[in-house]
Amino acid sequence: MTYRSKYVGKYSGLGRMVSRPWMGKPCRDAAVRIMHSAEGFSPVGDPAEDRHPGLYKASFSVEPVFRNIPFRGKPRMRHGAMVVNTAPHAKAVEYGNWNIPRYAPLTKAYMAALAEHANG
Repeated sequence: MTYRSKYVGKYSGLGRMVSRPWMGKPCRDAAVRIMHSAEGFSPVGDPAEDRHPGLYKASFSVEPVFRNIPFRGKPRMRHGAMVVNTAPHAKAVEYGNWNIPRYAPLTKAYMAALAEHANG
């Protein structure tokens, strides 16, 4: 005979927990790990050809986020963190364009974080 769990989650309690300010720190810690990984995947130009070698790699930062994420139609404010790159050519490096190939350092860093989390 198999045992069947009867646990029922209390969403109001979980919602109060994730809306607390102290939840911003674990989110920031995860974003910092992703930022360091993205810096490792970032391309650095040749100083002989590139006027700003390493600008993209040096332009990463982590910003705190306090965003409205509705749950069951009701507004709920949640803490988080976001990895951003302020280089003027960041979109071209991430997605590619006519002259720049697609490097996708943020996507690679995100996938590496997912793989690390899945493997424990």
